[in-house]
Amino acid sequence: METTAYYAYGLPIYIAILLIERRVMLRKGERAITFATAFGNLSAGFGTIVIGLFLGPVLIALYLWALKTFALVRWPSGSLGPWVLAFVFADFGHYWHHRMDHRVAALWAVHGVHHMPEEMNFSVAMRHAWFSDLYSFPFYAPLPLLGVPMEHFFIATTALSFHALITHTEHFRFPSFGFLVTPASHSLHHARNERYIDKNFGAMFCLWDKLFGTHVVRDPDVPPEYGTPSGYRTHDGALAQFILWRDLFALARQCRSLRDLARVFFGRPGTVPEGVVPVAIVPARASDEIRVPVKVYVAAQFTVSVFSALYVCVARESLPWPVKLFGLFAVLACLTTLGGLLDGRRRAWRWEIARVCVTAPVLVALALR
Repeated sequence: METTAYYAYGLPIYIAILLIERRVMLRKGERAITFATAFGNLSAGFGTIVIGLFLGPVLIALYLWALKTFALVRWPSGSLGPWVLAFVFADFGHYWHHRMDHRVAALWAVHGVHHMPEEMNFSVAMRHAWFSDLYSFPFYAPLPLLGVPMEHFFIATTALSFHALITHTEHFRFPSFGFLVTPASHSLHHARNERYIDKNFGAMFCLWDKLFGTHVVRDPDVPPEYGTPSGYRTHDGALAQFILWRDLFALARQCRSLRDLARVFFGRPGTVPEGVVPVAIVPARASDEIRVPVKVYVAAQFTVSVFSALYVCVARESLPWPVKLFGLFAVLACLTTLGGLLDGRRRAWRWEIARVCVTAPVLVALALR
């Protein structure tokens, strides 16, 4: 399947795992996963699925072209070598891709959406950055050069993705055996404490962090504080993808020199040149402040959107491109209007009614075709 499109089939499983985790948290007497932030996380991941239906074929074509044109090795059928290389270099590529996301402000504007939640649970694993695949290819270039078949690469990245899912929690544990990333180690990567910032970048293997000096273990005296300095500002998984870019452009408009402009976009995340006023931070509305009927409505509409997207994924080969494009529009519109309801944005209900009036007839027609 096209890159992230396989998440569509795993989404019901992810939600079931999330509900199990919530049950465990309640039994321990801990604060359960809040509805609004869980929706924000799930909707961000859901957007990645539908975008993957369009971006995926491009990435596959690019990989096949590189494999055909530049491969230095041709492996015999059934060889173990490409499997080993696929898992090792897929994780190695992820490490450097991930590390650069934390070092360059423009890349952090894409990746930072994954770090916004101020709680750690399985839903955070589903909070994907929509546009990170647009610049991922250079980090994975060794794979086609080494002759790793496309199927091996995507199976390896799928395994890495599922491993990453089970490391985004504080409520399950498993040993590292000296080389695996665990929930205990990856949760520190999401902390904003000085001790833990820019550490533990690996997806499956912690070997790269140990080799390149970015590995850290938990200090019992320094419990992790999750989130980012810019805070959690919206339950809208679509809007969240652009908030950090909005911040960068707000800073850029105040810059008085090209040097300061370059520092804003290509310096360390959070760089604010002298004389530039930092962006004001307005946190998202607390989930407890949102009325129950609104939450019920959002949950129902999101469920309809999930099953609609599953249909598009399953029937994608038989659907014409206009229908698939409309499906992309319908899903993204759903995410942002429902997120607007949870945020309490002005005229949110007007936009939601307009969305339903436009998309409902088409969904009914597809269901009856």
